[in-house]
Amino acid sequence: MRRARAGLGRRAIDTFLVPGPKIDVGKLAMAIAPLAAHIDISCLVFFTLGVKPEIISAVAGGSLGIHGMCPVYIADCYGIIGWDKKAKKNVEMMEKGRGSEYGLPGGQGGEGVVVVAFRGKEHAGGATHMVVKAHGKAELEAAADGVSYGGYAKACYKLEHSGDLVEVDDFVVSSSTVSSVVSFDGDDAGEVAAGATKELPSKAKAAGYFPCFCRGYNKYNADGVEPEAFARGGLDGVPLFGMFAHGELGPTKGVPVVVADEAPQAEHDVHSMTSVLALYS
Repeated sequence: MRRARAGLGRRAIDTFLVPGPKIDVGKLAMAIAPLAAHIDISCLVFFTLGVKPEIISAVAGGSLGIHGMCPVYIADCYGIIGWDKKAKKNVEMMEKGRGSEYGLPGGQGGEGVVVVAFRGKEHAGGATHMVVKAHGKAELEAAADGVSYGGYAKACYKLEHSGDLVEVDDFVVSSSTVSSVVSFDGDDAGEVAAGATKELPSKAKAAGYFPCFCRGYNKYNADGVEPEAFARGGLDGVPLFGMFAHGELGPTKGVPVVVADEAPQAEHDVHSMTSVLALYS
């Protein structure tokens, strides 16, 4: 696995959605330009739906030069979830028709890029691991220690220091900040969020969210059901970042697993038709 360590800071995670339509190099560059002014970014991740990785690499590896500052990863996704600054809410969108191959209604389409900047000095003891793997490239496994969450994307890429865009099997971003991670497969997203929130010493600042693509619109016949339930469960105004996965990684379903001063000896499972939520305090 490839790893980048993300440390604590006043704004340990800065994340937002750049919604379509017609996201080109100019539009994306304007959206992420403010990030280039900060030298404390330890890792930058893009979750993309309908926007070619080459467009993203042209921005991050072009005039902004972020690829020379920190590791830059791109996940080509079946669907994405992110914070729309203009709408002031979390928005989810899924690839048109995705899920219909299993007899489900199918995603309603959309285009966008979720940008996630992990800030702060590197920490060797990070114990919360966001794991993203390319479907069919490698087994979905947890990191060696701590708590892992994530899932399978269509494909994964790394932007090299040379500026070359290289396809990789996986990437992992590890963080030292306090977190609460939970897996669930019911329709009680609000209660799950409330339970995970209670485990934190302060309100969550951001949250990773990896549901199966058989959930979302394919489960509820509507977009945004679980993000809206999370808001009612104590995460109002908390930005989500993540993707709809084809196989999800997270703790055993049920009680949230908390990562604080020491890495817990947590059990990890590869799930199906499950949502995984990771709150960062």
